[in-house]
Amino acid sequence: MHEEFVPVPDPPLNPLFETAQSALDKSCYLTIDWRIHETSSVKEAVKRMAGHNIGALAVTDDSGKVVGVLSERDYLKKVALLGRSSDSTTVKEICTYGDNLISVSRGNPIDMCMDKMLRSDVRHLLVRNAKDDPSIVGMISIKDIVKCNQAKSQAMVNRLEEIVQYQTLGV
Repeated sequence: MHEEFVPVPDPPLNPLFETAQSALDKSCYLTIDWRIHETSSVKEAVKRMAGHNIGALAVTDDSGKVVGVLSERDYLKKVALLGRSSDSTTVKEICTYGDNLISVSRGNPIDMCMDKMLRSDVRHLLVRNAKDDPSIVGMISIKDIVKCNQAKSQAMVNRLEEIVQYQTLGV
């Protein structure tokens, strides 16, 4: 008698080991188009950010490669404050561009992501496929980092409670 093969599902990820991928999995950026072309108007970018309730978009070139990041701060500092027109100003004119981009790899621990955000004074990180693969696969925000840290903290509390319970029972 042959039994049918039933695959065993992967175990849930341990919140004690949250990574950039964990944050990406929790992120609203996973379900929206988080990219905008560099020649788009700033007005279009702001509409998209407001419509999705997000604070940044990845900027792409003609080949679809991510070449920059446009944030709410960019708009405030480089358009609104200077009285420029959001209709005629392009994303490329005001975004963070080129070598100044801050990114992490999928497997980077969440604490490293948080440290990188704090050191760089940014609220969003581009996520690369791997350390040696510069292709951008997503974007995470400080909110996503907070979600991961909250899950990690709760997992630590649960683990400590299990240890105390185990020692209390004298096992």
